[in-house]
Amino acid sequence: MVSETARQTTQAAETFQDARQTHQSLVFAYVSRRIKPREDAEDVTAEVFLDAYRHWAKKRGETHLWLLGIARRKIADAYRRRRGFWRFRPTDGHTADMFGALVQSTESQQALAILFQLPPDERDALTLQVLEELSIPEIAEVLGRTYAGTNSLLQRARERVRKIAEKNQ
Repeated sequence: MVSETARQTTQAAETFQDARQTHQSLVFAYVSRRIKPREDAEDVTAEVFLDAYRHWAKKRGETHLWLLGIARRKIADAYRRRRGFWRFRPTDGHTADMFGALVQSTESQQALAILFQLPPDERDALTLQVLEELSIPEIAEVLGRTYAGTNSLLQRARERVRKIAEKNQ
C-alpha cells in the first residue's frame, strides 16, 4: 500500500498537462451524460480544464475527483445559462423493435422524471454513484462532504426515489 506521503509527492509531481491527458476522457464522459448536444459537452469540458489550469496550485486530493467536482459546478452553470434541463432523446431512431424502443424510452423518461424530483444534492450524489460508479468516499470528495454526510445523503435519495416510484404506480 502506498503511504500518504508518497501519494502526495506523486500528486504534487503531476503536471496539469499529465492530468489533462489522463483524465480528459473521464471528464468528457461525465459531462456528456448530462449536457447535450456533444458540442455543448465539449465546451463545458473545455471550461473545466480552463478552470483547473487557473487553480492548479490549489488542487487537493485525487486529481480525477477534483476535476469531477469542477465539472459538476460547470454543468450547473451551463444549466443556469440554458434554463433547460435534460430532455430525453432516443439515441437510435431506426430501431427494428419499435415497441422495445418505446418501452425503453418510457422507462428512461420516468427515471429522469423521478431523478429531477430529488433535491439537487441528492440527485448529484445518486448520479455519481449510479452513472459514474464512484464509491462513497469518492462521491464525498467530489461533493465536498464527509463520508457520513454523503452516506446519509445517498440513503435519503434512495428512500425518496422509492417513495416517488411507489406514488407513481
